[in-house]
Amino acid sequence: MVKAVLAKVIENRPEDAVAFLADYFENFGDKPNKISQAHQQLVLTHHSRPAFEGNVRAAYDILSQFRVSKSLQGLNGVAYTELLQLICSGFPEDVKEKLMKKIGCRDNEVVPFNVFRAAIFTCFVLQDYIKQAEQLFHALDIQKTGTADKVLCETTLNQLFLAVSSSEHGIDTKTVLDAAYSLGPDRLYLALNKAVSPTRGSRGTTTCDEFVISAVDSFLLKVSPLT
Repeated sequence: MVKAVLAKVIENRPEDAVAFLADYFENFGDKPNKISQAHQQLVLTHHSRPAFEGNVRAAYDILSQFRVSKSLQGLNGVAYTELLQLICSGFPEDVKEKLMKKIGCRDNEVVPFNVFRAAIFTCFVLQDYIKQAEQLFHALDIQKTGTADKVLCETTLNQLFLAVSSSEHGIDTKTVLDAAYSLGPDRLYLALNKAVSPTRGSRGTTTCDEFVISAVDSFLLKVSPLT
């Protein structure tokens, strides 16, 4: 713990290191429980249901009880990041790293509600998007070997990219997911049929993780940095 705290001091370079350490340890005792409570609020219902908005607000209020400075209470970057990491705990490591570059913040920052809300929706929509990408891959894994033909995967990913790129509202992650769901079967069939033409040679195989990460890259292109 001591090494972790010293790393935080070096990383954030607070003007008052003693006050920084006092705030850190004051928050440390209750933080795991509050993170868990906030997460529990968020998983009560699916993000597409109206009640989710209220749950996001409730989660934010729970985490806003931390002290950001001597005279200011609110959601700090430490609690914000830990909650996002908990939500994304099932994501591939490469995906989590790329996502946090888009929606992460510094430990000593105060996170306003609009940023918190956008990040939460992004995480949960991406969670659904990853599941959809995995299902798409399993449909391509005809032999059920855990790998699929690379040509078919690249063709499908290209169609997915075109569908996502055509969404009108780039920062609306819900629209991105809708675009993925509405990937036209006729257009996809024609593209795949062309890809398996006898005149085209095999170019190896693709794993599920490789397919998902490539699909996520298309998603993240539509996510603007939040902070």
